[in-house]
Amino acid sequence: MATIIYLHGFASAGISPKSDALVAAFGREYVFAPDLPVSPEGTVAIVTALVREARSYPLIFVGTSLGGFWANYFAQKFNSPCIMVNPSMNPGKAMTARVGSVFRNHKTGEEFSITQEHAMSFERCRTEALAHPDSELVNLFLAKDDEVIDYRETCTLIPRYKSRVITPDGGHRYSDHWEMVVDKARELAGQAAEPRH
Repeated sequence: MATIIYLHGFASAGISPKSDALVAAFGREYVFAPDLPVSPEGTVAIVTALVREARSYPLIFVGTSLGGFWANYFAQKFNSPCIMVNPSMNPGKAMTARVGSVFRNHKTGEEFSITQEHAMSFERCRTEALAHPDSELVNLFLAKDDEVIDYRETCTLIPRYKSRVITPDGGHRYSDHWEMVVDKARELAGQAAEPRH
């Protein structure tokens, strides 16, 4: 059985209808959906620990929005497949524009702010993921009507991939088409090898 690591979007939380659907498909013991901090270093520490604790393979990273960025980052780091849904591929740039802004977590209500250090750390992670990318690890789901990220920009930033689905609708949240994402995870579960540690 595969281990699925679900990575949520900005100012969200791990437990959600999306992660619940993955749990329904794979079983609670095989799906990890951590709450990720705004700090890139914190996210790397949390997910790396989960990878090291994994006892079933293949390992599959599934991420939405900012979580899509992280899914690709960890896929490249651990040589494991990822599924990216409406990914935010240049978060350092987005964070730089929001330095000093205060945000509220959609799930917990906790307030947090963006710092220049966060933006710089995201840029370092982006550079690391782009150093030697393996497009065969990348599976994309994009919505043409994404109201947050222009899917055409993502197509430009990710010209090579193993699979790509572009739907006319679904919006940024992609909730109406989530079952396709779950089906792709099922498909990948039978294809990947153990990750490198």
